[in-house]
Amino acid sequence: MRASMFLEVVPWMMLSAAVRVLVVHGGLTALVVMHLSDLFLFVAFLLAARRMIEFTGGVTMLGRLSLGQQVTLGRMILFRVVGVMVAGAAIVYALGGHWIGLHMLLGFDGIAYDMQTLDGFLWSAFLAAFTLLMVLQAERAGHARVAGVFREMWQRVYYLAPAIVAVFVVDIGLSIAQGAARGIVFRFWIGDAAPSFVRAMAFYTFVFAFASLRLWVTLAILVLALRESYRRGPAHGVTPVS
Repeated sequence: MRASMFLEVVPWMMLSAAVRVLVVHGGLTALVVMHLSDLFLFVAFLLAARRMIEFTGGVTMLGRLSLGQQVTLGRMILFRVVGVMVAGAAIVYALGGHWIGLHMLLGFDGIAYDMQTLDGFLWSAFLAAFTLLMVLQAERAGHARVAGVFREMWQRVYYLAPAIVAVFVVDIGLSIAQGAARGIVFRFWIGDAAPSFVRAMAFYTFVFAFASLRLWVTLAILVLALRESYRRGPAHGVTPVS
């Protein structure tokens, strides 16, 4: 994969990481900022998914989407992903898992950012697979339906389940590495040796680097699993798009 393919995702990941700082203000600002951050993250997800599909020998029409079409697709799919997140969180909360249920509301963030809990890693891995299949369904059929995505996930469970577990394990490893690096960056951040601009850049580079790595590795695992599923034959007449 050429370096330019990785660079294509850079501005969207940096925007997503940068605007998240404003969440600390809370209130309406936090809600707007989180929506923007997730939208930027989705565009990065879309671009990375396209490149990963092409890199593994697949064919996709995602590259023909304009920026406006990408944003429109992002809002449509995010609306459905958020609905699934809220529904899952509400069920877990009602069953007594209050903290887990609330944490599940950040599941989409975990596709790129550190969730730090086992339930968060697993939920984010599931949502990454769900989002990828929803994108492919929207490309194939022109619409994205939650029931259709769940049905295809079930049809391809023998390939997707191991892939989701693999993403879960990788996320744990990346979280451990990120935790170690976070301590170094924090000590640099509170130090007085470097100018504030340099310290700020070091912090954003740290956030961006791990977020980008997590996104690419997640998509690599999921796309390869889907490719194997498609290679073995479409599930119940579902035409493969990659």
